[in-house]
Amino acid sequence: MIKRRLLRPVLAVSLAMALWPGQAAAEGRAHSFESCSLIAAEYLTVLQLASRGLDEAALKASLPDISAGARQRVDSLLALSREEGLVDTHSRVHSEYVACARQVFTRVGMPAAGTRDSTFHYCAGENRVRYEITLAAVMEAPVEDVKRSLKPQHHAVAAAIYRIFEAEGPLVTFDHLAGELKHCLNNPGA
Repeated sequence: MIKRRLLRPVLAVSLAMALWPGQAAAEGRAHSFESCSLIAAEYLTVLQLASRGLDEAALKASLPDISAGARQRVDSLLALSREEGLVDTHSRVHSEYVACARQVFTRVGMPAAGTRDSTFHYCAGENRVRYEITLAAVMEAPVEDVKRSLKPQHHAVAAAIYRIFEAEGPLVTFDHLAGELKHCLNNPGA
């Protein structure tokens, strides 16, 4: 059951979540690697807090100076998580993040090395790899097959993700992915 539910957001990335590219276009601006990354990190933080038992009121109270638009996006994200479940919503956010970063790359290409945007580009790429490994674990692809499709520097990552997935399940694995993304954004190159 989880396999089918997780594939749905991958196959229908733009359905039901007007949180990313459509939002930027409606506001007459384009996203950057930074905006894609920060939006993803914020949404994933909300999902992590929700999975730890914070209700909507507590979540909103914990977000200082939240704008009306941001409050509405939090409401939409939490409604989606109630409808689809936390695992599928985590997957949806990661999928939307991949799509957002891909659109930026298509529009502007590779950012110059050493720039602020290059850090966000790097984190987006690392998150995409980890997300794809997680989807492979969900679909029960053998880890050795997955490793063969990866660059050598990601082999240990694949093994670690599979260990977490097998020991703790998909929600904990997605929670770890969120933590890894935020670590990357806060500690580039670490």
